[in-house]
Amino acid sequence: MATDLRARLRRWGAVAVAGLVLGGAAVAAGPATAPARAAVTDDVRFTGHGWGHGRGMGQWGAYGYATQQGWLHPQILSHFYGGTVQSTQPNTVITVSLTGQDGRDLLVTSGRDFTAGGVRVSAGSAARLTANPDGSFTLATSHGCGSPVVWTTSVPNARVTPTVEPGNDLQAMLSLCTAAGTTQYRGELSVLWAANAQRTVNTVWMEDYLRGVVPRESPASWGDGGGGKGIEALKAQAVAARSYAYAENRSAHAKTCDTTSCQVYMGAGKNLAALEYRQTDTAIAATAGVVLRNGVGGIVRAEFSSSTGGWSAGGAFPPVRDDGDVVSPHHDWSYAVPATKIADAFGVGTLTGIRVTARNGLGADGGRVTQVEVAGTAKTVTATGAQVRTRLGLKSDWFVIGGAAVPDGGGGGGTPGGGVPTLFQAATNAAGAPVQALPFGSPGDVPLSCDWDGDGVDTAGVFRGGTFFLASRPGTGQADRVFGFGQAGDQPVCGDWDGDDRDTVGVYRDGVVYLRNSTTTGVADGRYFFGSPGDTLVAGDWNGDGFDTVGVWRSGAFFLTQSNVRPATDVVLPYGDRGDLPAVGDWDGNRSDTVGVFRAGRFLLRNSNTAGAAQLTVGLGDPGDRPVVGRRAAAGGTVVGVARGY
Repeated sequence: MATDLRARLRRWGAVAVAGLVLGGAAVAAGPATAPARAAVTDDVRFTGHGWGHGRGMGQWGAYGYATQQGWLHPQILSHFYGGTVQSTQPNTVITVSLTGQDGRDLLVTSGRDFTAGGVRVSAGSAARLTANPDGSFTLATSHGCGSPVVWTTSVPNARVTPTVEPGNDLQAMLSLCTAAGTTQYRGELSVLWAANAQRTVNTVWMEDYLRGVVPRESPASWGDGGGGKGIEALKAQAVAARSYAYAENRSAHAKTCDTTSCQVYMGAGKNLAALEYRQTDTAIAATAGVVLRNGVGGIVRAEFSSSTGGWSAGGAFPPVRDDGDVVSPHHDWSYAVPATKIADAFGVGTLTGIRVTARNGLGADGGRVTQVEVAGTAKTVTATGAQVRTRLGLKSDWFVIGGAAVPDGGGGGGTPGGGVPTLFQAATNAAGAPVQALPFGSPGDVPLSCDWDGDGVDTAGVFRGGTFFLASRPGTGQADRVFGFGQAGDQPVCGDWDGDDRDTVGVYRDGVVYLRNSTTTGVADGRYFFGSPGDTLVAGDWNGDGFDTVGVWRSGAFFLTQSNVRPATDVVLPYGDRGDLPAVGDWDGNRSDTVGVFRAGRFLLRNSNTAGAAQLTVGLGDPGDRPVVGRRAAAGGTVVGVARGY
């Protein structure tokens, strides 16, 4: 049985390249009476770099510099915040506006006695404080957050304070009562009348405030990445966050706020579950009081964003090259945006063209976009790259307009331009099956595909220098799970090692297999010798018992084990040629994995782990591609796919 999907890939790529005319064509300026242009009806492909505004420190860049190049946090900070010096600042209190409380009374409880407006309230009871427009305050008490009021009085202020020093005891902290439960805060809470509404404020020591900020801005798990080197990225984040907060003067009633407009702050706990973490607490303590100052001694507003894409954007700090960003799952991205969405976003009628007219000159493709022309049947408008990013929901203002993205049956979108690494996934192994193109990751990554969330469908992932980037949703090139395991140079693998119907990861290094039973940062749950250095590791459920085990491919032969507890070679199967690449999967949908090889654009597959010729041949891809197969539907078998550009 032979199918040929290669021609479809080539045909698809040709159409997408032809569509590039859209991105570079001149757009006529002037009124709608300009010469008529054809309407754009296909989606428009935007391919770009980074995530966020790009000013100041790139958080992924900091992590990359720390884990890949061994930079310490002073070097990271000096790199991203040019013209600053690292200094110290005594610990003082900061006032934080809890914006979700705007316009509401302050309702508080605690597992210990506390005071509200100077009145002592017993543990377990609740206090409701109201700030009135005339400057007066009212206190109402009850037996708990949702209980009826039992007593009301006027009070001289609306401050709520604990009667004990809570330390890390969430029960002893003040708990803000909300519709979603309770949120625990360090320090004190208060409500006041400001800007024509009630405003709730958390007054807290700066170093305690940071314990609720740093893990919201950078993953605490980074502290364990790169063998512990990732802690330097968290230290850099702590200094940047401390400096940013000290430099803030957000409103008359509070120095800063708790959202992305300032810095994300969620307090110490939610429903008595801690929101502070060992790794970020360590980073904050190690940099206690350290801030960034400018040449005249002022503390700087140290902006940061997720991923610079390879160059920071400039602004208050000089733009710099960000080689650490190579580890970012957002380093490269690609989106298809409907033409109607572009037209509506800029009010141009029916879209007839869009082009970049100016860039900042820093980095690939000429750098970040500073000006764009959008043409339509009604008018032509000029916008900034930042406006295009915001209105179209792009990750950054560093992008190229790659033309019309042409779907190929399965709704995948076009082959991206600009050399973006791409997975090509066939819908089935049948002749004429549609192929989806999925841009994901960066050059140098190792792509893989497994069932990360246990829904029976395999989705994409990449391994990059000791970090896994996984996407849980089919058809998306955005990682939603990032964690450290292994190290640079390891071979990644994935499978269901513990039989819970959810795939996790492993790595292979110098003939040693390291397996982990969760997609989180941590140490190996299983470790054993199998095969030899130079072998290629594979994984599958060879006997249909619901547990994936490993095997190795070596010079035209598979060596398979059926146990991760007593790993020994149970099957030796000569198959394929020395130059082939191994591909294993459940080709016939019987829940038992068998072998196959990829050779110069063809998959040669067996439905049993016994010697013999190929029972299924599927053409897909080109020489130089690598096989990345997966289950596209929960009820089906494994389907072929290839990776290109990695």
